[in-house]
Amino acid sequence: MNNYFSSLILCLLIMLTTDALSQKKAVNHIEWKKGAHLQNADGTISLGFAGAINGITNDVLIVSGGANFQDKMPWEGGKKHYSKEIHVLQKCDNTYVWNKKVSSVLSEPIAYCGSTSTDLGVVYVGGENENGLSNKAFILKWNASKNEVEIKSLPNFPVAITNIGLTHIGNVVYAIGGDEATKSSNDFLSLDLNSKNPEWKTLPKLPIALANSVTVVQKDKNGINIYVIGGRTKTPTGISDLHNTTFVFNIKKQIWESRANISDGKNTTNFSAGAGVAVGNHSIVIVGGDNGETFHKIETYLSQIAKTDSPEEKAKLSVEKNKLNTNHDGFYKGILVYNTLTDSWSTIGELPFLAHVTTTATLWNDDIVLSNGEVKPGIRTPDVMLGTIK
Repeated sequence: MNNYFSSLILCLLIMLTTDALSQKKAVNHIEWKKGAHLQNADGTISLGFAGAINGITNDVLIVSGGANFQDKMPWEGGKKHYSKEIHVLQKCDNTYVWNKKVSSVLSEPIAYCGSTSTDLGVVYVGGENENGLSNKAFILKWNASKNEVEIKSLPNFPVAITNIGLTHIGNVVYAIGGDEATKSSNDFLSLDLNSKNPEWKTLPKLPIALANSVTVVQKDKNGINIYVIGGRTKTPTGISDLHNTTFVFNIKKQIWESRANISDGKNTTNFSAGAGVAVGNHSIVIVGGDNGETFHKIETYLSQIAKTDSPEEKAKLSVEKNKLNTNHDGFYKGILVYNTLTDSWSTIGELPFLAHVTTTATLWNDDIVLSNGEVKPGIRTPDVMLGTIK
């Protein structure tokens, strides 16, 4: 009997070692290429959108909603434009083509929603537009035979929320954190899409309030669990707290646990408004993101501008703030990998293009899709980048 258990333990160790090695190889390098540019209705290249809904449904990429500045930058008095357009990108052999016959649009313009790609469609929750924050939720599903995106309403979220994290296990959607009107949230809720009468159910709250975090599902030694990485928290001063935290929700125990802080393997870093995906069996890749250095300086200027009554001082502070915006070098370009088995972070190089923030990453077959987003303050990108793991 002892020999039997010894052999069994040896086999398990070999399996774990092999799996760990395969994981290391699986995320050793990502080769990026430009799959497409988002296009306007007339075929010209779009400015691109921040906070767009990106998701895969029935083997097409949906890019919908989002916000941009169509005439002037915000510090020049430009007005933020919110979109309700729906764009559908299809694969044609080795090329990617926008379907120009799609006439579907969202029920209203919206940006900065949480979104996740389930087998039933792309679910999105909350967001914001010219009227403020939204508590609405929908599911988008591509119908190839009708050449349209079907839109179905889901139960309203309990509060109006933006910058919320969304993920799923099977057809159960999980909504985490986000920004309410005056504060960030630590709420955690779920919605079973298979239920005859689906309703949002309250789960144990996050350890801290978080918005703009990366929320993904991945396996670890305790099974399939939910990871919440980085994020930002509103404060009464108007200057956000940015975080380098990694939290995991243990589905079986129904508790939150802390994991290793985000790092490049040597130095920890704050990470907010970036994108991430689960890769292989035990890895999470995160890209883009803001470490907060310039972000904090800009927020500080905004806070000082709001507090002063002097027109001269307001003008002076505005000039200094605008210099930060116009001279911005772009966001964090490192490609970071978290191993859920070893609870360790590492880096596998840098993005070969300007990092996208305020967008979500998704998987299209074996490719990481990074579509649209903000690349510098006020500046969007129309690029759909595809990352192949080598």
